[in-house]
Amino acid sequence: MKCTIVGCITKYNVQDIKPYVESIEQSGFKGEKLMLVYDVSKEVIEYLDKKGWLIAQSELQEHIILQRFRDMYALLQSYQTDVIIWTDVKDVIFQKDPTEWLNKWMRKDILAFSECIKLSDDPWAVVNSGTTFPMEWEFGMKDQISYCAGTIVGKREAMRDLFIDIYRWSKTTANPEQLSDQAAFNILLRLDHYKHSVEFIDQERGFATQLGTVWVNKDKLPITEPTPIYNDGKLYNQKGDEFTIVHQYDRDPQIKKEIYERYN
Repeated sequence: MKCTIVGCITKYNVQDIKPYVESIEQSGFKGEKLMLVYDVSKEVIEYLDKKGWLIAQSELQEHIILQRFRDMYALLQSYQTDVIIWTDVKDVIFQKDPTEWLNKWMRKDILAFSECIKLSDDPWAVVNSGTTFPMEWEFGMKDQISYCAGTIVGKREAMRDLFIDIYRWSKTTANPEQLSDQAAFNILLRLDHYKHSVEFIDQERGFATQLGTVWVNKDKLPITEPTPIYNDGKLYNQKGDEFTIVHQYDRDPQIKKEIYERYN
């Protein structure tokens, strides 16, 4: 199974992306690495090239949060791989080689990773999802667990089609002031023509932890899964399994400091 990690950046410098890039390298991942880049310096391009990344350059015509899905849809028309590991860049590190977990546990075309909170219990989602798709919100979306659009894994064809659907849905919202990729993603996952292809992955399965809810807001929000264990600079589930992906680590200043020191 050929796996490709895919990220997307604009206006970041080398220090911004170093934890991401270095953590993947240190994880032992042997697959391809593809970065979609907009408006970055020559230094960043040279750094990525030196680290073995394939680079696709484009120009921003709209907000990167939306355009990245449109551009990845176009790239995936011809780019050949089996599985896309799609993640944010500035707030993600890989603690382990993702192919270890995926070779053992990937059974569906799309894997969605839990944020461990019901959408209606997350004040950010109440505004973001509730105002962008108010009809879907009232018809049951608000009662669903939130899944993160910044960490998605899937087969190439399924991810290609998911990306263009996220883009199209995000362009037709009731509140254009809100970037709605996350809201669109959570609606699409439950549509009949997607739901049979999606596996909803709990945090405790050990692949991804989203620290914005389960760590930073663990005492403020009614999270649905246990708080991760932080020990010796790494994060683990309750069984002691090291998470493959840590997302939103920069929301805890101490964890961010330790991670930057480790990879810089």
